[in-house]
Amino acid sequence: MIQPPAKATEIGLVLQGGGALGAYEYGAITALLELIDEAIGKGHAVSLKAVTGVSIGAINAACVVGAATRTDARRRLASLWNDLVLETPMFWPRQARRDLALYGLPNFYSLRADMLSFATWTHVYDTRPLLPTLTRHVDFAELNASETVFVVTAVDVESGVLKRFSNKKLDKTERTSIEPHHVLASGSLPPQFPWTEINEGSDARRYWDGGIVDNTPLTDAIDAFSVDKDVRRLLVVMNLFPQAARLPTTLFEVTERVDGLRFGNRMHQDTKTADRINMLASTIDALAGLVPGELPPELALNVAKARAFKLVKTIEVTLEPDSESADEYGFRDFSREGIESRRIAGRAIALSTLRPEFDQL
Repeated sequence: MIQPPAKATEIGLVLQGGGALGAYEYGAITALLELIDEAIGKGHAVSLKAVTGVSIGAINAACVVGAATRTDARRRLASLWNDLVLETPMFWPRQARRDLALYGLPNFYSLRADMLSFATWTHVYDTRPLLPTLTRHVDFAELNASETVFVVTAVDVESGVLKRFSNKKLDKTERTSIEPHHVLASGSLPPQFPWTEINEGSDARRYWDGGIVDNTPLTDAIDAFSVDKDVRRLLVVMNLFPQAARLPTTLFEVTERVDGLRFGNRMHQDTKTADRINMLASTIDALAGLVPGELPPELALNVAKARAFKLVKTIEVTLEPDSESADEYGFRDFSREGIESRRIAGRAIALSTLRPEFDQL
């Protein structure tokens, strides 16, 4: 018997913000790219349709889309995270190695020196060192020309509106020629970091980290999928903030737990909403097919709108440590030990979560 051709598969990748926890994403992204390579090597039609990100997720996303090939993307990610490592003597206590980034990270941010004007500060660190780092590790010409949709988000400080910067026009989002400061804006988390000013025509707007409003930009990735009913759509969400965690024992751990709940909760809400939309669209389509004859014009229009919704399978890759010792690595731990531990864990978790899906292609 002649087998019908397999459906083409589109993948949307969603990357959260979370400081040094982004090293989990680094490892998980490399696993995803390897699986895509394997699938294409077996003759499957698989494409990375969109990559959306916030904060450190925006930086990781830029390395992926701002690369010539998937191999190049893996190389750029490795080079980026090597630049973000804060080298510390191995004989230092682990807590000291973990917390050293509070005093600055050479290729990312530095402490302000104007202590006498502390009363008027609106931020603690200077993030200008990140701009040349982005220029070194991201090919922005490649990013802007890429077939893969790239979207990062930031919050307008004055209007409170969530702004999307995309390399392609999407629904109500206009195209932007992405530059390093757009990525920086997505990671400008207050009060640690300053807002990023971006000129928009004759106007200048100031932006903070998009994670303040939404740390998991699912909708932007869904908008990028095609409407072809013969396409299989996989929305891969890298979740840095598991709902459950051990009881905090220090003020730093309390702060990290609060941030984890704040940044992770929206994802669970949005995932449930996407599942409900899938269910409702499928139900409406099935019921409409059971109605004899033609539907009334107004009802037919509503059914057509429902059919336009894209049925998406959401795969949550929960990037969390599997041992008590790994819990000691926090948002600010950019030590080589911390980054390498997360990279290895992220890759292993992503492979175990995603391989069953790729086996079904």
